[in-house]
Amino acid sequence: MKNKLFGQLGDKMKGNRLILFLVAAIGFAGFYTYETIKSINTQLQNQRLQKVEETPSPAPTEEVQDVQQEQDNIPLPASPSVVQKQPQADVQAQPEQQPVEETAAQQFVLPVNGKIFFAFSGDELVYNRTLEDWRTHNGVDISAPPNDPVKAGAKGTVKAVYEDGMLGTVVEIDHDGFTARYCGLNSSTFVKEGDSVTQGQSIGSVGETPLEVAEESHIHLEIIKDGKTINPDKILK
Repeated sequence: MKNKLFGQLGDKMKGNRLILFLVAAIGFAGFYTYETIKSINTQLQNQRLQKVEETPSPAPTEEVQDVQQEQDNIPLPASPSVVQKQPQADVQAQPEQQPVEETAAQQFVLPVNGKIFFAFSGDELVYNRTLEDWRTHNGVDISAPPNDPVKAGAKGTVKAVYEDGMLGTVVEIDHDGFTARYCGLNSSTFVKEGDSVTQGQSIGSVGETPLEVAEESHIHLEIIKDGKTINPDKILK
């Protein structure tokens, strides 16, 4: 009985040793194969690296060299801080042309040393105490004592000297751009037609204006421009 049992154990051990041997052989073969493949891959990689290092870089072609030469010769753009602005020519402002009436206002002065007490009415009717009716007043009345000198309001040329039934003795002087009509002078004037006068020059003395004898002593002044009477306030200084 014992021999039979030991025989069975011996057979089993022989079978196990055979299996272990086969496993070990397969493992050794696999390991050897892995190391062999790894060694071959390493040799191939080293050969490729050596070839790459030994391969010389291609020389630039003539076309590439010409392009590089042209780029080297291109001047660098100037820095914004270096660019100089061209000086602009000085432009002198031209004085504005003023209307004739504004220019005249800088030159014309009252012909007597009084105050305006009766204004220009334009198209509006005003009451005339001398004639006791309503009519337009085409000038301004400036108070002044009888026989006081009447002066030219600006330089100019005497256009006419005459007697008028309503305005009395009248002296008309052409000034720059308009005509001044000095009314209510004494008959003895100091100028005649064609005379040149300066500003402030005496042209006569205070007399009467028949149209306005009911008013205080004064000079009646009218301004004519383009054939029409205008408000003297536009040219009086």
